[in-house]
Amino acid sequence: MSDPASAMEHFAAGNPDVVVVAVDLPRLEGAHVGQLIRSHRQGGRVPLVAIDKGHLGKVRGPPSAELKVDAYIPDPLKPGELAPRLESLVSAAKAVEPSTGIEVMFSRAAVVAGDLKGYPLPALLHVLFRQRRDGMLVVACRELSRRVFFARGGAVNCDSTSPQDGLPAFLVERKLITPVQAERLVQALGSGLRIGAALADAGVEAAGEELLQILRDYTRDRLAQVVGMREGRFAFYAGDEFQQEVATVEIPALAPALDGARRAFPLKVVAAPLRKHLGEYPVRSPDFSKDLPVLGLDTEDLKIAMQLNGRLLLRDLLAYGRGDLRSGYSLLWFLQLTGAVTFSPTPVVAEGEALSAFPEVLTRRKRKPLPAETAVALREGALKIITSSYFRSLGLDIAADGEVVERAYNETAMKFHPDAYAEFDLSDLEDLLDSVQERLSASYKVLSVEEKRKAYLQYLLPRLNAGRVSTIHVDAEILIRRGAAALKRKDYRTALQVFEEAVDLNPREPEYHSYLAWATYLATSGPLKERAKAAQKVLKRAFSLNPQLERAHIISAIIDSDLEDAPAARKRLLRVLELNPQSQLAKAALRKVGR
Repeated sequence: MSDPASAMEHFAAGNPDVVVVAVDLPRLEGAHVGQLIRSHRQGGRVPLVAIDKGHLGKVRGPPSAELKVDAYIPDPLKPGELAPRLESLVSAAKAVEPSTGIEVMFSRAAVVAGDLKGYPLPALLHVLFRQRRDGMLVVACRELSRRVFFARGGAVNCDSTSPQDGLPAFLVERKLITPVQAERLVQALGSGLRIGAALADAGVEAAGEELLQILRDYTRDRLAQVVGMREGRFAFYAGDEFQQEVATVEIPALAPALDGARRAFPLKVVAAPLRKHLGEYPVRSPDFSKDLPVLGLDTEDLKIAMQLNGRLLLRDLLAYGRGDLRSGYSLLWFLQLTGAVTFSPTPVVAEGEALSAFPEVLTRRKRKPLPAETAVALREGALKIITSSYFRSLGLDIAADGEVVERAYNETAMKFHPDAYAEFDLSDLEDLLDSVQERLSASYKVLSVEEKRKAYLQYLLPRLNAGRVSTIHVDAEILIRRGAAALKRKDYRTALQVFEEAVDLNPREPEYHSYLAWATYLATSGPLKERAKAAQKVLKRAFSLNPQLERAHIISAIIDSDLEDAPAARKRLLRVLELNPQSQLAKAALRKVGR
């Protein structure tokens, strides 16, 4: 596969016996996939092979030492080169006995694996609970991977490659500790202290049942976070060997499915399975009371559940029952998933009750007037969506890919959907909100498909750049936006690589060379004068294409200033301001030079 993010997801979740990478595979967050694999917690045990000539047409040479490959194959198409080497490496790796319980689990094939699209994890959690499975769920998205450990069908612990998922960050989120205490806690845990002692070392008093409850809350919250993931891959590995290494706590086994759905799922996802039952009568199943401890329902959810007596239509319960529309839909979806509710085409008559007593009818609730500030915000936002390009309708940059488009569509459609304001009177806004949904749907249909997205950009970009003389290259424009985003993150190496690719695609665009010059100046290692010389060489090409190019002159002035030639820098910036007195970039640079 050519997508480095997808490659990393398959590695983290799929646990391969060997990894083959091309020496020129695109980088992910500035690093080669091979480097990310080696730095991953599973990466030390997996043979890594770099291939070269077969897909490039010419040999680029062995990868750098930082890639830490086990083998380098200059020409994988040459008979007898690649396959025998892979076989020997895999055999040697399998001959090494796993050193930890978790590695033992990883030595087995995954019981189930797949893509996270379509929200498969709630159903998987239910299956694991019913089957009382022990094991480890691994989910991966780009370079992030998370693990959830299960004992007898319930989650008992979790971990992540991201520090933001850790217990210290969770405690800061809950305002249970300060950021300073969190740093001390990280250091204490890193020194090998158990959690109770580490908390005490950080100045936090928590022991016994109080500490257990913190760990339960943490595990439940982080599993809900996993359930809500929309991108990446998952795999489940069976076994209980992890218990040698992982402390465990018990939480309501099925509760994170509801928590995660409410946190991340669009309303349409939980509403879809219930549509066919809207004209039926929901009733709590015999399993409801038996499973109540593992469902983890709060007081409001229990009040809604108590209305499921088989005498009220689902349609009426959702519209006029307890709780708001989203709470009702998500709870009914959850109870249906877990088998805690069934649906009857006719009112359910309990033994000893008269049929004439059924069905019941809920009194319709009067809708509240929509707050004035909310109405104004909705109207202004709706008009902006309807009158904007497909990208701006979804709040996206032209560099957005299909996954980003899908996430933006779900979030924006939910924000402007009438169901999100079910308790309010929307009579004045109904037509406008319907138009918004049509516009968002049209935007999604075009931007979610790569070919259609590029065709739309081919139409859009010339109109956005009407004064530009050079030919517009869609792929190059996308790369420029991605490089600019990398600059904002201060990921200069990625920016440099992306700008180089853009210049290769469209070498006649002077602005591209100015971007490349700036990234060259920031990302190149070595003395200041050498970096400046390399950047000025690129700027020379930009000036040859457009001697008046504003961005190139500003970059050149900043370099002059860094080289302590302030007069030359000021002279160049003043010349820019003569041509364009409104240039904010030039004004900011001049202020910097004047210090």
